[in-house]
Amino acid sequence: MPNDYLDVGLSKKLLKGQDVALTNHDLNLFAVFDGIGNNENSLEAALIASQSVQASVERNEDKSVQNSPNMLVNALVEAHQEIVIESKFRPMGTTTASMVKLTKNENLLFMAWVSIGDSRVYIRNGNAPLMMLSRDESSGIYVDNCIGDEKHFHGVAQEGLMEVTEGAEIVIVSDGVIGSSEEDSLKLNDIEKALNSSKNAQAASNELIAISKKADDKTAIVIRTKP
Repeated sequence: MPNDYLDVGLSKKLLKGQDVALTNHDLNLFAVFDGIGNNENSLEAALIASQSVQASVERNEDKSVQNSPNMLVNALVEAHQEIVIESKFRPMGTTTASMVKLTKNENLLFMAWVSIGDSRVYIRNGNAPLMMLSRDESSGIYVDNCIGDEKHFHGVAQEGLMEVTEGAEIVIVSDGVIGSSEEDSLKLNDIEKALNSSKNAQAASNELIAISKKADDKTAIVIRTKP
């Protein structure tokens, strides 16, 4: 069941059908997995990653705020290993992953996040401007770090932990929303405008999909914290 202190919106537009979104309100776990390239098996990699991550967090959740980022990193490593093992029996693709887990500790709310590949995590915390927490691990059309292939997995280097204020807005998107070239990219200002013009998280996620320009699968999760 959704928590009364979170407003969550999810919007998708699938062209190739290789994006997978994870929204688990019981765990406060939210993620986007983007199967890479035109490989028809990339959806399988994204699905396995989503299921594996959720199961790992369910097994290992201990409500420890400080351990949250490491728990997510370990979950991604487990997902990578599971896909690699599965690839020995059937063709498998690869996937990116950007994840957020929220943990309430007394009256404070904390967010752990991890990212690998070219999906993105953003936050607008209180009166601070919107900022991109993750970076793009790609060069040109090639994703330089992903899960599901030993040659292209270089570990999870992007992770963090921060306190989240009332009224904060968290955005998790696949690269189909953000774009990958000057012509189809959304800037921070574009995302802020979408957030500002939307009355709730669902409207904000819908607007991000609507203004995106890249011809690709598009997935947007928007989380707003409430008092």
